[in-house]
Amino acid sequence: MFARTSYKLIVVFSIIALTTGGCRLTRPSADGEPPALTSRPTLEVTDSSVEIEALIFQTGRNDYTITVDDTPREFIIYVPANYDASQPTPVVFMYHGTNGTGATVFENTNWAKKADEVTTIVVFPSSWRYYLITENDDATKWNDVGLERLTGPDAELKDDVKFTRVMLDLVRATFNVDEKRIFATGFSNGGGFVSTRLMIEMADEFAAFSTSGSGTKLSEPGFAANMPPSVSRSYYSILGTQDDVISAGQGVPLPFPFDADEIVSHEMFGAMLRNTASYLNLDPTQYEVLHPREDYTVFLYNQSLIGEDNEYIFQMVKGMFHIYPDGETIPRGLDAVEVFWEFFTRHPMR
Repeated sequence: MFARTSYKLIVVFSIIALTTGGCRLTRPSADGEPPALTSRPTLEVTDSSVEIEALIFQTGRNDYTITVDDTPREFIIYVPANYDASQPTPVVFMYHGTNGTGATVFENTNWAKKADEVTTIVVFPSSWRYYLITENDDATKWNDVGLERLTGPDAELKDDVKFTRVMLDLVRATFNVDEKRIFATGFSNGGGFVSTRLMIEMADEFAAFSTSGSGTKLSEPGFAANMPPSVSRSYYSILGTQDDVISAGQGVPLPFPFDADEIVSHEMFGAMLRNTASYLNLDPTQYEVLHPREDYTVFLYNQSLIGEDNEYIFQMVKGMFHIYPDGETIPRGLDAVEVFWEFFTRHPMR
């Protein structure tokens, strides 16, 4: 189904080209029937100060390119097969890890499948590529807290929060969005961007957040000391005891602690739990420890200091490496998409 509405963006654009393969897309005919599409829609947009009409799209995968601050940025929007423009629809933003792209997590997570099951729109953005002085090589990276340490002080870091706001404006212009159910999730560096940028700078837009293979930057003393005013949002984080990427990045030996008391007393993980709970206006001294499976240790913080009903869940998974689990990898049966979607459904925007 195609949308007809027009919308003036906070950051506005002029359309340069709108094509799919070799065929030009048009808007619906007078009787409301969309034109036939033979390939995925693509869009190019540049900065300007004009009104723009809603994106042209088809159900399934849609690839777009926009220019933000003179930089071409790419993202995918997956539209579920049963999308109904008369019904408010949830939106999930999925952020990939280092050296990934939006296409990587589109193809290697179950978010597209889940979108069709529960009727949600999923956005898969791609980050910018930088030269990393620490690796002597190029890699795609989201601009999370600490990126400048990897790129050096002279690198021009892209404003990925602005990029996210622009994508969200386009989504709102195109679809009937359920404003109470806009969520963000990320893997690895994408999770770092979610937890250190979006959860802090866009808590007014996103109802809840989740990450896998990330979240430990919230343990850093410098970050904790400079945290802005706290927010009352819900956050779910999954880590594995064999996460070699976090181990190398933080200088913490493997395996990570699995026993609850050892996690709480651990210099990095204990600080991460306390800092994150405090930032979310939750009492960092009050928590439950759950063991839904023998290979999970789960911390639940839900004692709000200001009378809200948000929660912070941290799940340590025995034997899991640096992954966004899909149910097939070790440990079998753990699908981050299923876990996070259930979490999101319990935490709409108040």
